[in-house]
Amino acid sequence: MVHKQTKPFMALKTRRTVLRSVLAGGTLAAVGVIHSSVASAVTKNDQIRQKNERVVRDFLDLLSKKRMDTWLELWDKDGVQDMPYSPPGFPKRLEGKAAIARHYSALPSSVGKMVFPDLVIYPMVDPNTLYAEYRGEIEVLATGKPYNNIYAGLFKFRNGKILLYREYYNPMVFTEAWGDSFSK
Repeated sequence: MVHKQTKPFMALKTRRTVLRSVLAGGTLAAVGVIHSSVASAVTKNDQIRQKNERVVRDFLDLLSKKRMDTWLELWDKDGVQDMPYSPPGFPKRLEGKAAIARHYSALPSSVGKMVFPDLVIYPMVDPNTLYAEYRGEIEVLATGKPYNNIYAGLFKFRNGKILLYREYYNPMVFTEAWGDSFSK
């Protein structure tokens, strides 16, 4: 009888050990608790997330190099850029890849040096959503002033392309650097 009571106790002890291992390791697949189909889904989500993180890095890199044609390839045909804190006279929303292309068409001739340091990307539960923070250091040619702002961006993706980019920045810093040159 003692032997029969020991087995359930040992099974419980084994389950506790596995649970502690899972919690310490942070993954269920590593200890074989999750079936391979779920482990594959985790891996697939990680792959999607990594690909989308690369798109965000390319987004800023290509923008800084003013390679607008290649930069536009990162966008979904239905892509939207929201800029809820834009100053008066500057668009708050660009709908569709064509509108985004028109809006950014003058960028290469309007700015000199442009860099985006201190990029930090925060993954979300949904692998097709990322939040990013970064700084912008941009030389405005029309005013000769530096445009140094801090940005927060919410990126949503569809099939590896940017479907939504919601850009938050300080409009007072924007207006100080650009004056009214952006509306001309």
